[in-house]
Amino acid sequence: MNNKQDVTEQILFCQNGITNLNVSSKKNILTDVNHIKSIEETKSVDERLVVDILSNEYQYNTSSFELHTVQQCCIVSIISPRAFTIQLTRNLVECEEFYQNMNNYYNSIDDLQIPQEYLRKNLLCVTYDESIHCWNRSQIMEYDLYEDTVNVFFVDLNSWQENISRSRIRFILTKYSSQPVYILTCRLAAIDSLHNSSEWTDVVTKTFQNVIQHCQCDVEPLLKRCDNMFYVNLFAAHDEAYVCINDFLIHCQMAKPADDNINEVNSMIMFDDNGQPMHAMMALYWKAEVTISEPEVSIKKRDDDRQSNASTASSQTKYSSLIRVIFINEKDKIIFARYKSYIMLPWFTLSTILNEANEEKIKSLANKFGFKPVFIDPLSHPILCSQLVKSIFPISISTEINLYSIDCVRKILHVYHYQHMEILQVLDQARLAEASGDMTFWDKSYQIENMNRHE
Repeated sequence: MNNKQDVTEQILFCQNGITNLNVSSKKNILTDVNHIKSIEETKSVDERLVVDILSNEYQYNTSSFELHTVQQCCIVSIISPRAFTIQLTRNLVECEEFYQNMNNYYNSIDDLQIPQEYLRKNLLCVTYDESIHCWNRSQIMEYDLYEDTVNVFFVDLNSWQENISRSRIRFILTKYSSQPVYILTCRLAAIDSLHNSSEWTDVVTKTFQNVIQHCQCDVEPLLKRCDNMFYVNLFAAHDEAYVCINDFLIHCQMAKPADDNINEVNSMIMFDDNGQPMHAMMALYWKAEVTISEPEVSIKKRDDDRQSNASTASSQTKYSSLIRVIFINEKDKIIFARYKSYIMLPWFTLSTILNEANEEKIKSLANKFGFKPVFIDPLSHPILCSQLVKSIFPISISTEINLYSIDCVRKILHVYHYQHMEILQVLDQARLAEASGDMTFWDKSYQIENMNRHE
């Protein structure tokens, strides 16, 4: 197609006459290059706007995403630790204003429907989301003329939806299609799935979601791939801890360390029709690696992130452990676990104290005396589980852990005629801290006591 024909693909219209627009009518297509340029530059009350039916992709702005620099972000969507989407907090206000202006415009008109003859792969458009009543910038991946439906990719969410009625899509104006996309596609750096680097179980993905939900996140990009995939360290700032998610999944035995240089070499990059690397998330769509049609979207609301302006440095100093470890001697230690407002002990601590009691025996004794253990796992309490597993390293234990109250532990020790007064005193101090709500009990995560074990 020559330049003259290219120009005829640009449709221009006047806002005041929009209700009379017939986008399929040839009389609305202007063919003079100079005339089009002059209209676009006119700043009159009757602003001339251009419908974009030529572009095949949106432009991504990744220049502000500095490598090896920790930056505040919010989580936009998640497929797995290998594919998730973030947006830098500093871009939120500008992007929200853009989305609001675009939605106000499309809500004010009842036109720009896309006729079937204009449907094509990679056509840029906007799609109406009936569930939240808003318009999203989109790109057509596939279309079905018989069913009159399309599959679209939401560029500002990094997700897709299939079998959308054509009535829900509209032509996009160039003023909206030319706005850069600020979201960033990421994967956790230096880790792989335990079984296959391209597959993560639902349990791991759910744990990943839980640990970053409803909290401020920070990201440190380490490597950028040619398809705009970033290898990152991801951090979550909880009230009780500042957690590196990469390390957390390894400590929970849900991931294994990996060499990203080897991962990059072995990555199967897909290429578009022009021979350019395809966007990483779009490649997932075509590979059909994900069994769900749409990723889990909007893990955090943008408003929540806007309220969080604390710096990374202040987040890192805001650390209060969920466990406290008191060393008895070179081999043995007492581990306390903070569960809600309670101070509890994991089963393996009691087993260490008694030397001979295994997990089932401890649970049986607790039930006999009317005490029920509190069961935790990485899904329900990811940070606490991670810290407990790490505290007993290199001993390998299940990440499904039973916790016992101090009263229960004292009762079991009494049955065993346990007489180690220093340990009993530590238990009494913990119970007193629990009863008085003394949070300073957790200030010292690790403590060495001058104790000699009584045989």
